[in-house]
Parts: sequence; C-alpha cells; structure tokens
Amino acid sequence: MKIGSLEEIHKRNNEIKLVTEALFEAKVKDDEILRVMMKVCDIERERAMTALQNEKFMLSPRRNLYQYLILEKGFNAHDADVFVHKYAKPALASNIELSKLSSAKLFDAINKA
Repeated sequence: MKIGSLEEIHKRNNEIKLVTEALFEAKVKDDEILRVMMKVCDIERERAMTALQNEKFMLSPRRNLYQYLILEKGFNAHDADVFVHKYAKPALASNIELSKLSSAKLFDAINKA
C-alpha cells in the first residue's frame, strides 16, 4: 500500500467524521444524517450508520464532557483531556446508556464507578 493511499484514507475518514459531527450537532434527524452522508460522502449505509453511532454514543458525549469539565468544573485542558480519555472513553464504551446523560450526570456517574 502506498503512503499516499494511507493519507487519502485518513483524509477520507476525517471528512466522514466531520460531516457526521456537523449534522449531529445541528440536530438533524438520524435518517436525514444517513441520507446526506451516503450522498455527500459517497459511502454505503452501513458505514454511515457506524459513523453516526460512533458520533452519538462516543464522540459527542466526550466532547460535551470535555467542555463541561473546563467551563463548569474548572479543569485545565490537559486534565480534562486525561479525564475524558482515561475514564469517560472506557465508561462510554462499556455502557452506551451513559451517553444519554447530561455532562454533569455523566461526570458524577464516572466518579461513582
């Protein structure tokens, strides 16, 4: 595999991630997100669904928690990043129900575990 190919794959994956994030943050309905992703990103439905699930249950809750830790809890950027990666990421991966909580409740749930 050529290095150029790896760079293109990385660029493509990042594009899909950014489109998914933008549509999800804009509160576009799931079916419409999938339709737009399949058309704009030219990907199959299964890949679009995987990207949406990742955004919905992992990436968005972690971004929101990171922001909460800095703005509401007074964490510095490094400490917030460490908390999210060390505690929130595995907690969300093992229990998708946590992704439905507000950032404050997610923080409390992780600290109680």
